Amino acid sequence: MKLVSRAEWGAAAPTGSYAGISSTRGVKIHYEGSPVPDTLLGDHGRCAGHVRAIQASHMANASEGWIDIAYSFVVCPHGSVFEGRGLGRKNGANGNSALNAGHYAVCAMVGTSGITSPTDAMLDGLVDAIEYCQASGGAGSEVRGHRDGYATDCPGDDLYGWIQRGAPRPADGGGGGAAPQPSGDGAGIYTVQPGDTLSALAGRFETSVTQLVTLNGISDPDLIQVGQQLQIPAPPFPGREHFVLGAHSPYAKQLQAWLQAAGWGPRTGSGRVRTWRAWTSRRSRPSMSTTSATWGRRTG
Repeated sequence: MKLVSRAEWGAAAPTGSYAGISSTRGVKIHYEGSPVPDTLLGDHGRCAGHVRAIQASHMANASEGWIDIAYSFVVCPHGSVFEGRGLGRKNGANGNSALNAGHYAVCAMVGTSGITSPTDAMLDGLVDAIEYCQASGGAGSEVRGHRDGYATDCPGDDLYGWIQRGAPRPADGGGGGAAPQPSGDGAGIYTVQPGDTLSALAGRFETSVTQLVTLNGISDPDLIQVGQQLQIPAPPFPGREHFVLGAHSPYAKQLQAWLQAAGWGPRTGSGRVRTWRAWTSRRSRPSMSTTSATWGRRTG
């Protein structure tokens, strides 16, 4: 479970005292019911700020009189579980005082536009939050939607369908965006889901709309069909910003030192691992066609 504490996401202090609860019948799942920016899909760093925005909006709502963010927990598209009011405290999101005391309230970062369907990681995080409430917060076995017992569309049809299927983890048949499977020249194949847009998919898979259009021969970027299979280009090298200096990068030097200490690296004719200076020399650097013959790990 990737739990993000209130301190870690920069929560404001509540303006009043929480009502305590020792147990609940279970957990109710919510969605935001408003636009959720799809830029969150490609940048997890934005998620904490989004939770702060939810909290600020709730605390500014004079008609509700909320003293804090209304939810017990909020789950982002990357599967992190952000602590809202947390365990042992009555939430303010289920509709009235009795409903708030009856179930914890866990909200997914899904809305009416932008991010309109849960990702697999988000579903995994929702299950983490549910199990956390059950194991540590006295929650019973019920997993319900906000609309159960209250007149609302929340948590939306996709999430509600997942709840009706038993709220499974994705590997056990959950809904949401499927992970790409290896295929061809790209990173994989993705099947378009309801609510998907090319811009959202580009953010999710760390690519661009232009790359998706070119790779898939799409004539109209605003028109993709549910069930359509898209080739997803391979993602960029993680941590690439640390290697902008090439062989002179301190990260590259440290990586080489670790490899050399373990006996890995390009070798001289006598079988010795080359020095750092020789390794990074263009004249002595092995070509791709000879790499397998000149690289290796010391075995004796």
